[in-house]
Amino acid sequence: MYPEGGAEPAPAADYGEPMSAKIGAHLEGLIPIILIIVIGLLLALKFGVIDNRTPIIGQFADVLGPLGGGEKTKILIVGSTSQEVIDILNDHRDRLEYITRTTDSLERNPVDQLANYDILILDQSEQSNKEVSKKLGEAIQRFVKNGGKFILVGDSGIRRPDTFDVIGWRNTFGDIVPVECDRVVNNQPTCTNPILVNGKLYRQDERHRVMQGIDLFPADPFRNATFRVFDVSQIGGKEIAYIQSAGIDKKTYPAVVEKNLVIGKVIYFNYNPGITRGIFESTLNYLGVNQ
Repeated sequence: MYPEGGAEPAPAADYGEPMSAKIGAHLEGLIPIILIIVIGLLLALKFGVIDNRTPIIGQFADVLGPLGGGEKTKILIVGSTSQEVIDILNDHRDRLEYITRTTDSLERNPVDQLANYDILILDQSEQSNKEVSKKLGEAIQRFVKNGGKFILVGDSGIRRPDTFDVIGWRNTFGDIVPVECDRVVNNQPTCTNPILVNGKLYRQDERHRVMQGIDLFPADPFRNATFRVFDVSQIGGKEIAYIQSAGIDKKTYPAVVEKNLVIGKVIYFNYNPGITRGIFESTLNYLGVNQ
């Protein structure tokens, strides 16, 4: 039968959009937000704003690490480093590439030259010349403050070629170096007098990735190592590890000290980092050497 009076049929009931369509619409709206968060975390990890010591961030970095591409980390060594350091770098040629340059070769457009590298190592341990010009020092400051990673070893860079009355790092590198040569013994700054210490290296920061799995070196309780150190003072940085002599006085010296800038990092080694392979390899990984 048809309704009387020519009335139109009642409209079909409107039950709204299917649930699957609503969920799909919400997911589409979330995708751009998720992408922004992922890209932000990747950039923060790359430039050192955050690090992956925290378990959640560490898992995130481990998952996304392979997505960063197959480019090798580019390392510039300025000076003359130890054979132990070279051996470690050679063992990781699949993940990094390095070149050694002199300070003189970087005097022309140093800012542009340094910009080609991810990590800069200033190590003049194997040479008598410890000079870095003001121009190169300012370029290194800019490199770090733009997100570069800087490793400084021993007494490297404590002098400038244009003056004889400046000793230490502050006048050349500004405030980026986390140690200072402000102590004087027998009228000589302590960073000009190396000390041979027979003892052990101990972990200071238990959570730091540089010392992950390493409590002390050498690990054998009946053995000590010989370290060539300087009696420097720590300023404005975090002590990651220290060296303690095995003598009666148990004197301690900073071993590994870190300074975090806004997006750059500086790590100071007060000894030849090549003799502690595990620590140096962890440092390279921490500074972003591709896994």
